[in-house]
Amino acid sequence: MGALHLGHLSLLKNARQKCDIVVCSIFVNPTQFNQTKDLETYPRNLGNDIQLLLEDSCDVLFHPDVEGIYGNDLSKDDTSDYGPFIYLLEGESRPGHFDGVVTVVRKLFEIVTPDEVFFGQKDYQQCLVVNTLINKRFPNIQFNLCPIAREESGLAMSSRNVRLNPKEREIAPRIFEALQIIQRNWNPKNWEKGILIAKNLVQNEPFYLEYLSVCDKETLLPLATFESTAIVLVAVQIGSTRLIDNLILFES
Repeated sequence: MGALHLGHLSLLKNARQKCDIVVCSIFVNPTQFNQTKDLETYPRNLGNDIQLLLEDSCDVLFHPDVEGIYGNDLSKDDTSDYGPFIYLLEGESRPGHFDGVVTVVRKLFEIVTPDEVFFGQKDYQQCLVVNTLINKRFPNIQFNLCPIAREESGLAMSSRNVRLNPKEREIAPRIFEALQIIQRNWNPKNWEKGILIAKNLVQNEPFYLEYLSVCDKETLLPLATFESTAIVLVAVQIGSTRLIDNLILFES
């Protein structure tokens, strides 16, 4: 959705390794926002984005306007048969969000007709949704999950990071620290203790913890018992900025 950073550029580099032609779409999609204010204030810097794409591994910029994608019809696709993960975590916090994601991604796929697509793990739940869309409607597209790009502090790169003031940016790396605590304790003996310690790190002022959930990687249903491989996903509000992150867990 624009406001490009090194995380986005890493997707382009992954694409360049596999593809002859690399297309980057920039489109702030109105149907995936629950709040008008969030849509209006979403970071936009098209001039800088274009400069970064000229310098990096991109052949085509696809930058449609809203009318070009939706015409006069902002109705959304139905995702009720996608699986339980549609209604959990981001799906619960932002009702209808994934309907908007599926709608715009379907339209982009129909217009661009890609052979390969590259999505970042930071939006892991969205990746599950898009991969389900591909399995249902675009069997000839190959989905590629790309690693999360992080700042030196460990904070996951995000277009929203520009909203953080200096004090908020100083403490925001605690989000990744919390995930690492869970990973270090990811064994049958300590896993529940690790989750409690992690939650304590990000649930007090100035953080507002929306969720920190350890889940099955495929369904995103919360774990009732220990599994050797899982994923932890987190959403935190710092001031006016909402940040998400995740970490795939392996038994330590």
